[in-house]
Amino acid sequence: MKVWKITGARTLSMEEETGDLIPSYVKVKVTKLGLTSADISVYEGASSAVLPIVPGRIATGYISEANPGSRFRKGERVLLSPYLKDKNGKLKIKGQDTDGYLADYVVVPEECVYSLPESITEDMGVFTEYISIAAGLTDKLDLKHEQYVAILGANALGLIFAQLAIYYQAIPIIIDKSDKKLETAAEYGIYYRINSSKQDALRRIRQITCGRMADCTIFECRSSQQPQLAFSLTAEGGKVGIVGYDTFALKLNADISAIMGRQLSVVGINNGAADMNAAINLLANEVVKVDHLVDKTVDFLAAPVAFTEAMDGDNMYLKTLIRC
Repeated sequence: MKVWKITGARTLSMEEETGDLIPSYVKVKVTKLGLTSADISVYEGASSAVLPIVPGRIATGYISEANPGSRFRKGERVLLSPYLKDKNGKLKIKGQDTDGYLADYVVVPEECVYSLPESITEDMGVFTEYISIAAGLTDKLDLKHEQYVAILGANALGLIFAQLAIYYQAIPIIIDKSDKKLETAAEYGIYYRINSSKQDALRRIRQITCGRMADCTIFECRSSQQPQLAFSLTAEGGKVGIVGYDTFALKLNADISAIMGRQLSVVGINNGAADMNAAINLLANEVVKVDHLVDKTVDFLAAPVAFTEAMDGDNMYLKTLIRC
C-alpha cells in the first residue's frame, strides 16, 4: 500500500506499507478523500497530533477484501468514518489521534465503515461528517418554524447548516466576506446573504428581522468572523451554537458580557460521531445537497500541492478532494 505521512511541519512523505487483512477488519480501495481544515492543521504543525501520521479523516472507496462472515462484500461502495472508539470507549479521530485515509488502500476496523446507498456518489460521501455535525447542532439548538438563524461562514459546513435550517422551516441568514461563497449560497436557495466586508451585518440583521435579531446564531470557527459578532446578532434569550474542530476553537477569544447581559444559551459541538447514520439518510434523501461544494480535485501524487495550497489559500476553496 502507498500512504502519505506527515513527518514534520509542512512535510508529506510517501511510504510503502503492508496491507494484510486481520480479523474484524476490511481492506478498502480508497477512491476519494476530503481534505479538511483539521488535516491542514496537522500539516502546519498547529495540532497536538503525534508525528508521523497518515492524514485524512474521511474518505470513500470500495471493499477490496473482507473476512469470511463479514457484513461487507467485495466491491461494495463504502464510507470511511472519521471516528473510532478505543478499548476504553474513548473517541479517536482519524488523521489526528490515529492514522487516517490518505492512501491507495487502507485496512480498517469494520466499525469505521458504512455502506453507501446507490444515490450517494463518492464525491458526495466525503461531506457526511459535516452533515452529521450540522444535524447534531441543529438538534441542540432545537430550531423552530420561522425562527431566524444567522450563520457566520458560507463555507461547506455553513451552507449545509443553512439547508438544514430551511428543511426545519427556519429562515437562514448567511454571513461571509466572500462574494463567491455567497453566490454558492444563492444556488441553494438561501435568500438572505450578507457580505460583512461590504455591509454592516448587525444593522442588516436588524432590518431583516424587523428589530428582533436572530433567534439562533451559528458561529463556525473558520468563518473569518469575530466570535463577538455571534453574540451581538442574537436576540435576548436566544441561542448561540459554536462549531469547529478543537484546534480552531481553542484560539477563540471573545467578551462574554453579551452572553450574560442578553441571557444567551451557548452550546458547542466538535464532532458528529452520534449522527453519522442520520447524515447518510439526509444525504441519500436529498435533504442536504452538496453538488456545488467541490471546486478542486487533485490526484493522489499531487497531495503535497493540495495541502500547501489549502494552507496558503486563506480558505479560498469550499472543498478540495484527493483522488486516490
